[in-house]
Amino acid sequence: MPFDYEKTWDELSAERRTLVEQRTTLENELNEIRTKIAHLEEILNHLEPLAGIPWLESIAGMGITDAIRAVLSRTKDSLSAQDVRQSLLQGGFDMSGLTQPMASIYKVLARLVDDSKEAERQKDESGKVTYRWKRTEPTEITDDDIPF
Repeated sequence: MPFDYEKTWDELSAERRTLVEQRTTLENELNEIRTKIAHLEEILNHLEPLAGIPWLESIAGMGITDAIRAVLSRTKDSLSAQDVRQSLLQGGFDMSGLTQPMASIYKVLARLVDDSKEAERQKDESGKVTYRWKRTEPTEITDDDIPF
């Protein structure tokens, strides 16, 4: 009895069509969920100061660079890249869109240290690399600084 290639092709083609339709449905649902999350994040960001919510929860709607800036600038201690990642997760930052979250975190930290000079890289006693926000000393205000 000969093998029926056409029948096999038809069956596989039908299965492929079904899977493509299922994928399209799931992608549409995912887009709807992302839209709902974005709307909720916007509402939460507006309610945050009124409700007295801690700053960490406000990073959920930020981009990764601003979120890392917020984590470093609002923390007095030096943080490892893993500590930064943990703070981002605790703050509700969505890393699902990042293919390699740690690589992105390291890249942003390097830019904050090397390019913008907003942060500094340190090594502790064990050789572990940590990052710390550069604190600027408040400047003294004189009468010449007041415009009236």
